[in-house]
Amino acid sequence: MPKKAYISLTSHIGMSPREKKRNLEQDILEGERVSRREALSTAGKVAVSAIVAGVVAGVGGYLAGSAAVPPPKTVTETVAGKTVTVTAPAKTVTTTVTGPAPPAKTVTATVTSTATAPAAPAEIAATAWAVGPDPPSEYRYKNFEIAAERLNKMLGTMGITTRIKVSGQFFVRPVEWEEYRKKFYLAFKAGEAPDIYLTGHEDVGYLAENNYIIPLDDYIKEYEDTTYYDIIPTLWDACKYKGKTWAVPQDTEVRPLYFRKDVLRKLGWSEDEIEEFPEKIRRAEITLDDILEIAKEAVDKGLVKRGLVHRVKEGYDYLQFYLGYGGRLWDPAAGKMVFSKKAWEKTLDWFYRAVYEYKVILPTQFSGDWDKDFHEPATKGTTLFISGGSWHKGEWVKKGLLSEDEFWKVMGYALHPAGEPGRSPVTLSHPLIYTVTTQAKDRGKADIAAMLITLVTDPHLNSIHAVESTHLAILYSEISDSRYTKDKFLHDVAYMLDYTNFIPSHPKWSDYSRTVFTVLRAVETGDMKPDMAYDTLLSELQKALGDALKVED
Repeated sequence: MPKKAYISLTSHIGMSPREKKRNLEQDILEGERVSRREALSTAGKVAVSAIVAGVVAGVGGYLAGSAAVPPPKTVTETVAGKTVTVTAPAKTVTTTVTGPAPPAKTVTATVTSTATAPAAPAEIAATAWAVGPDPPSEYRYKNFEIAAERLNKMLGTMGITTRIKVSGQFFVRPVEWEEYRKKFYLAFKAGEAPDIYLTGHEDVGYLAENNYIIPLDDYIKEYEDTTYYDIIPTLWDACKYKGKTWAVPQDTEVRPLYFRKDVLRKLGWSEDEIEEFPEKIRRAEITLDDILEIAKEAVDKGLVKRGLVHRVKEGYDYLQFYLGYGGRLWDPAAGKMVFSKKAWEKTLDWFYRAVYEYKVILPTQFSGDWDKDFHEPATKGTTLFISGGSWHKGEWVKKGLLSEDEFWKVMGYALHPAGEPGRSPVTLSHPLIYTVTTQAKDRGKADIAAMLITLVTDPHLNSIHAVESTHLAILYSEISDSRYTKDKFLHDVAYMLDYTNFIPSHPKWSDYSRTVFTVLRAVETGDMKPDMAYDTLLSELQKALGDALKVED
């Protein structure tokens, strides 16, 4: 059996910061040969070691100064009538006194002195903000505290007294995404922005254009071989803007269409039919109109009060219906957001029919309450279909709304169906990202912030977050982590990433998103019929986005 790769940190004590970094990286990169499986299993440990080297080299004199040996003590004593000044590292000092007469003699004097206490460890403080808004996603912030604790232990092993302290905030409901962003902008304006800011990937363009964040290419390059090589490549696309990488992926997810298996059983479906339902959706044999028909049957028979529930606040989930009709959000070649005419016509019509013809969605759904109008119908079985996210499974179990066993007994999940025959089923992913703010750079904290982000980009820490909050892996080695492999749900929904779409990373995306929400809500409340809604949506988007919008058939 081959020996485990081992990095000796203590062997580097006494070297200059640059030597420590170079030697540690040499140990890491040219150490004992390991297999691919072993390399992945030790990726986190190797990365931590490399980052410690980076801390030693990157913080400069700050760390070196805090680790210095206390200066020697100077003590003055009178010996045989003469005043002698000696440097005394110990309490007993032997001093040779030479005079003209008598001949030189050796006098032993006991020196009593009060030693100056070693300097208190220096502290480097870093701040981080993260948001759920679902409570189980707390490890988006908590992992920084864990990472700092790991780092401090390793610094102690190297004899370095400096410590990293992480503080910050983790925001949960009732704080929603828009309020979270506003809090950040206000904090930034006041000069109090965090060093590390977690947000959605769609914000990259706006944050970069307005000098809120710094590019991270140099940091990513520095730790490519120990950490960043392992990130699933497509996720890097969500972090780039105008040729630079502005962020590091934190997690991603899919948005399933959940369905209540117990309600389908009451409709007379066999277990085989229920089991086959997600596969029929995947093969596009079930369309969005079929969902309306099935939901209506359940409502008409009194099995449920609502046929389908979707999110109650502004977000992105409902864009999947537009995508299901072949709509596009983004043209990467043109760098523009897209308005697909036919797809929006059909989407607006579908939502109107769902409320007023099939009566399976309540007209107040978009102004409802998360618990009353989403979680309760889903977990109590008073709706058949739930347009939700992968994280909702974890939220339901963590909140005690469903036990793990109950979830598997009553809940199924599938892609969102194609809008019509010939189209493909869809889902939507919204990778979250870590950024380093320009104020962190101004404070001299950018290096520390980037190193902390590298430390939390760890297969084991990320697996804790993924399993606790039901989000998907960002690292290949995370997929093979023992926590992750034991989670059946995460394993089952992984195929949905083959059908996923991403929100555009454009400075004006929020204008597109907000306009869609406003118009869709007006359709559901009956304030706009589909034709009027279509005209309003197109004109408002053209007005808000101008040349940033591409209109296509």
